[in-house]
Amino acid sequence: MTIWMAGPVTGMLLADLGADVVKVESTNGDPTRSHTAPTAGSVTTKTSISYSTFNRNKRSIALDLSSSADRGTFDRMIEQADVFITNMSPTTVTKLGIDADSLHAANPRLVYARGSGLGPTGPRANDLTQDMTGMAYAGMLFALSPDQEQPFAPPGALNDVITGTYLFSGVLAALLRRARTGRGETVTGSLLQSALWTQMGLVGSVANTKEASTTGRPRTDPRNALLNQYRAGDGRWIAVAAVNARAWDAFVTGAQIEHLVADPRFATYADMLDHSREMRVELDRHFATQPADHWLERLREHGVWCGPVNRLGDVLTDEQVAANHYLTTLSDGLRTVSMPFTLDGFEPSAAAGPDLDADRDAVLRDWGVDSSPRP
Repeated sequence: MTIWMAGPVTGMLLADLGADVVKVESTNGDPTRSHTAPTAGSVTTKTSISYSTFNRNKRSIALDLSSSADRGTFDRMIEQADVFITNMSPTTVTKLGIDADSLHAANPRLVYARGSGLGPTGPRANDLTQDMTGMAYAGMLFALSPDQEQPFAPPGALNDVITGTYLFSGVLAALLRRARTGRGETVTGSLLQSALWTQMGLVGSVANTKEASTTGRPRTDPRNALLNQYRAGDGRWIAVAAVNARAWDAFVTGAQIEHLVADPRFATYADMLDHSREMRVELDRHFATQPADHWLERLREHGVWCGPVNRLGDVLTDEQVAANHYLTTLSDGLRTVSMPFTLDGFEPSAAAGPDLDADRDAVLRDWGVDSSPRP
C-alpha cells in the first residue's frame, strides 16, 4: 500500500526481480496516476509518466478497507504475503489498521517495511514530509547550493528514489534474516535517514572537524580548481577530478599546463590549492583553446579522472549507456532507467504500471483468496 514515489520504488525493484508485487490501492487510486511532474514537457501519453515508471511490473487491486468484504480480502492476502510495504502517513496507517503489530499478529512471518518522512519515532515522527522537505531537514539543500545564503533543491524526486532504493535493500536484508530465524521482521527507512546517509562524507566532516566547509560552491570559486568543470573550445563542457597531490603531475602533463607551473602560485599542488580561484581563471582560458575530445583523450591517456558533462538528453543516445542497457522501454512505450544494478544473465520485465484494479480477478485466483466477507 504505497503512494507517490518512495514507497512504490521499493515494490518496483522487488517486481523487477520477479516477485509478484500487488499494488493495493484505494478505489480512487494512487494520486500519482494523475500527477504530471513539474519537469515534464508536453505530455502525449494517457498514463502518468511518474505512475507508470514507478509502478512497473506490478499488478493492481483496488480495495476499500472500510468495506467488510474488501477488508476480508486484504486480511487473507496478508496471511499469505511475504512482504508488506507502505509509506502511508502515521495517521493513515493507524486508521486503516495496517501497522506492524496488527499485520504481524495476522502473519508472524511477514516482513513489514515502512517508509516515512522523518523516521518512525521521535517528536517529528508524525510530520507530513515530501521528497524536498526531507532533504531540507537533513541539511542537504545548503550542501547542494552554490550560494551559502540560499538553499537549492534539485528536481526529479531524487530523495524519493534514493529512499525507496535503500528500503528495498532493507527488505532483502530482512528476508535473509527471516530465512535464518523463521520470524517476521520490521524494517523502516525515511527521507531524513536517506538524505543523511547520502551525505555520509559531509556529515563526517561537520561532526569531526572544526570549521568544516560543506556547502556547495560555484564553479567559478572552487575549493580545488582541478576538481571542476570547464568549457572546451567547441562549447562542450568537460569535468576533471585530480583530487590530490598524487594526481598533480599527471594532470599537468595531460592538460599541457607546464607553462602555468612556472608561475609561483601554481608551482606545486599545495600552491595551486591556495590559489584555486586564480587557477580556475587560467584553466578556463586554457581549455577553451581545444575541443572537448582533445582534452578528454589526453587526460585519459595520462590516467586523470575526467569525462564529458552531459545533459540528460545526451544520455538518452549515449553509446556507453546503451552498451550497458541502463535504459529500458516499458510496454506502454515510455522510456526509463532499467535498474540500479545488473545481475549477470538476468533480464527484468518491462511491463508498464497497471490500470487501477485491472488485476483483481487474476490476483484473487492466483492467491487463492475468497473475496466474500469474513463472518
